[in-house]
Amino acid sequence: MFKSCVNNFLTGVLWGYENDAGEWSWISKSPTLHKPEHSSRCITYFKYLENQIVREAIDRKDLRAKTGSFVYNEGTRFRPYYDALIESLRYNILGGREREREDIILNIEGSKKPTENDSEPQPKSQPQQQPGNPERKRRLSVLHSDGVPVNGFRSENGTLYHYILPSFFQLIQYLQKTNRDFVIYLRTMGDDSKNFLRNAERILSNEHPSFQFSHSLGVSAEPGCIERPKGESIRLRMKFQEASDTEIITDEFAIHEKLESGSGVYAIKDDFAAWFQTNYHYTTSKPVWFDPDDRNPRSHHILFDDNFRVIDPHDSIVDIRIMNREKHQCYSCPFEFYPELENIFAVQANLYSILADSYYYIKTIDECERNFDKLLENTQLLSKIKEKSSIQNNN
Repeated sequence: MFKSCVNNFLTGVLWGYENDAGEWSWISKSPTLHKPEHSSRCITYFKYLENQIVREAIDRKDLRAKTGSFVYNEGTRFRPYYDALIESLRYNILGGREREREDIILNIEGSKKPTENDSEPQPKSQPQQQPGNPERKRRLSVLHSDGVPVNGFRSENGTLYHYILPSFFQLIQYLQKTNRDFVIYLRTMGDDSKNFLRNAERILSNEHPSFQFSHSLGVSAEPGCIERPKGESIRLRMKFQEASDTEIITDEFAIHEKLESGSGVYAIKDDFAAWFQTNYHYTTSKPVWFDPDDRNPRSHHILFDDNFRVIDPHDSIVDIRIMNREKHQCYSCPFEFYPELENIFAVQANLYSILADSYYYIKTIDECERNFDKLLENTQLLSKIKEKSSIQNNN
């Protein structure tokens, strides 16, 4: 799972273009979040594969399979970057006794050639092993007989990894220490949120020796969802901790108010089908809300996502909703303003920085808050955003 995720991340930060012969040509020599200059045809390799493979929603499975084996196939030249990221995800650090023992066992087991009895037969419906991919089916490692610590995840070969990145919990400690009023929502278009919530609840209950919290933080076990039916208003379905029943809210102002009044940690599944049906246009993606007339806002929405970009409206996953209280309407912010709103309401998450710096989220949120203060003082820009948002959505 983790190795596929890292492969997938790399395809989204490596750039190139489709040449006149219809073949892919690399521009990137190393991963970067930013589009290389002086190349109008340049796109990420992930976007290229998406254009090649995905024709309907079910094709995302084939896309994930393709990106998940990237460095074992066409991305072999980028293997060193993959290895560095995987090392950063390891639970046991280099130099420790547990890591030394784990590596010895992994090396011994990895040197054994799988036999016919070792390999588990795969169902015919599963794709054949990708050429060059060394992760062949074997018997489970003896490491699987060891206990799995809090926030640990053991891969098939027995390697122990972090399940939730430690920098996330560093952020919560910081928010508590600075007496912030905050709420955290995991925003995903997948079905991975329940495991996240279960792990987060254990750690926030002070079960992890490296993370102790000054006071308890509630974790909602049941994910909510945001639906964006075509031609209808945005709809939130959510069970909040103080309520026993699922609430269904269809007014965007009420959704905004409900989300900002929450407390603790929740998960929300956003509407992938709506985003897909508009060819990944930002106006049908993950909504966050902002009132340009409120100079003293109660809350500040900040969404981290590695699929947030400001270069193409069909390649961005955040819909900044501009609230117009006079008309009681919310509008998608024109994409032309996204570069000025980046690192205020939305951040393109950088896995390299998250793994290398445990204070990444803290530093980035501080930057977003400083930028937000400057935005609130820029009345001319705020007026333009409000006016053009209304015009764009009425046309």
